[in-house]
Amino acid sequence: MKKTTMTRLLHGVLIVAVLLAGLMFFAWLPMLGKEMAVTEPEFAWAYWPCLIWAWVFALPVFAAVYPAWLVCSSISAPGGAFTRQNARCLRVISLLAFADAVVFPAGMLILAFMGASQPGLAVLVTPAVMFVCAAVGIAALVLSHLVDDAAEMKEENDLTV
Repeated sequence: MKKTTMTRLLHGVLIVAVLLAGLMFFAWLPMLGKEMAVTEPEFAWAYWPCLIWAWVFALPVFAAVYPAWLVCSSISAPGGAFTRQNARCLRVISLLAFADAVVFPAGMLILAFMGASQPGLAVLVTPAVMFVCAAVGIAALVLSHLVDDAAEMKEENDLTV
């Protein structure tokens, strides 16, 4: 497979992921919240706090798209994928993932104190989301170190005649 093909495929996957996440956070969740407010009017007051929490959780997800795009683009770029910039981009992605690992349970606690939390969401989903965010953060951090080491070796080899 050519490097340009790999880059296009990764860009395509990234675009589809952004579209799906956008639909989920800005169409499906508001619609679900409005439906819940109608079927369970005692929780109608929680619509905006829950939606704002979901959007705050979505901020790091969408913020990670740009550095991920840069990393994907570098695969077919003349300099290659093993650059200091890619290492920095992967570190940024890891920090954003770790931020979401904190934002989700913090939001769950705030909603629980407000009386808008659901036990199933708190007990089952929160640990799963924290695990996925932490796993993505660790993977991106490890990759950033590996890419940084490879970039250093590449720089040393470029200087060797």
